[in-house]
Amino acid sequence: MPDFEAINPNYQAVVCDSFERQPFMALVGAEMSALKPGYCELVTTKRHDLTQQHGFFHGGLVVSLADSAAGYAAYSLFPENSTVLTVDLKTNFLNPSDGDVLRAAATVIGFSDALYHLKADVYSEKDDKNTLCLTGVFTMMCLKGRSDNQNIMRNG
Repeated sequence: MPDFEAINPNYQAVVCDSFERQPFMALVGAEMSALKPGYCELVTTKRHDLTQQHGFFHGGLVVSLADSAAGYAAYSLFPENSTVLTVDLKTNFLNPSDGDVLRAAATVIGFSDALYHLKADVYSEKDDKNTLCLTGVFTMMCLKGRSDNQNIMRNG
């Protein structure tokens, strides 16, 4: 993993505050288990309402966890007074997510002034076994001059 330095000295507080304001992540019981410049890890534990008909974590949840981990890994490198939005993602499912815990780990692999490219992997954990369920690449946009604590979309 590349070593990055955060340009916002308060990046941890800013990222954690943004994560805590995400209703969907709260709904699925996701928690941030690791954060450092250019890296974020999110986890959630299995509940019946997070599964699909075969008892695996639902694929939409698996992708969503990877997307949020990627967004916050990128956001950890953003300047103050900015926010993050997903521009693009490409994911591949590799194995069913048949564990008790779902863990998404995302790392920045490169960036320019406004676009950040990331790799994310999601593991399904059961007992001592970690199974790679999903891998993907993500592009995040840094919206400078936009507070993360305001509604970006306008109702019209």
